[in-house]
Amino acid sequence: MKYGGNTSCIQIELDGTDELIVADCGTGFRNLGNELTSNGHHLQGKIFITHPHWDHLQGFPFFKPFYNSNNAFKVFMPPQDEAGCKEILQGHLSNTFFPVSIDMLESELDCMTFEKGTLNFDSYSVEYMWANHTVPTAIYKFNIGSHVVIFAPDNELPIDNEDHSAFLNEFKAFVKGADVLIHDAQFTREQHKDRLGWGHSDWETVIDVTKDLGISHLVLTHHDPDHCDEVLDRINLEVAEYASDSYQTVGLVKEGQELNLS
Repeated sequence: MKYGGNTSCIQIELDGTDELIVADCGTGFRNLGNELTSNGHHLQGKIFITHPHWDHLQGFPFFKPFYNSNNAFKVFMPPQDEAGCKEILQGHLSNTFFPVSIDMLESELDCMTFEKGTLNFDSYSVEYMWANHTVPTAIYKFNIGSHVVIFAPDNELPIDNEDHSAFLNEFKAFVKGADVLIHDAQFTREQHKDRLGWGHSDWETVIDVTKDLGISHLVLTHHDPDHCDEVLDRINLEVAEYASDSYQTVGLVKEGQELNLS
């Protein structure tokens, strides 16, 4: 109830524009849609999906702005072997799984496969590196003026650094100096030892890898479903002590949390 039971969805708001920018469409995406609909705005925006696992797409069919013909969205997803963004979403929104197909959504919806590279928009750009996960998964970097926000909800930072030095070096270079790093921290290190290869990190390793990289705000996400608020409260205290003064702020993300960058 305190840290939240919804799966991944974040919104980035930029000064001077009403464009909607969202990363991932977990169950939190439904709540966002309800909030936006209640404001009565006509919406246009861009949605960046890290990968098509259910917990990152569950909210997609329940996003009310998709059912308004005045709205327009572009949806980006990295390629999944032979399948692109539209094929993946058509599969999720097929008659087998849901009564509404993607072609029945009333808003303008462009599904775009995001190949490696940089997408440049009016006031920001987006690029990604591949995460260490069980399917092709993006770690998104949003370059917004002088600010950098990185979203890595599903990424396994290995405990054994020697066998993964190339990946770790790439990761460190990619996130170095970020204003905000939102990173997977599902496990404790003790739990992680029994879950190697699951595609998720432990919070201790996240701090060990990033504490000297000049990151301002470290936001730990993708909480273990079996960790209740009491457990997460205890971990949050341990995180603060373990991280010492390595970041301006550090802690476990909570439902509805906002972080403002001046």
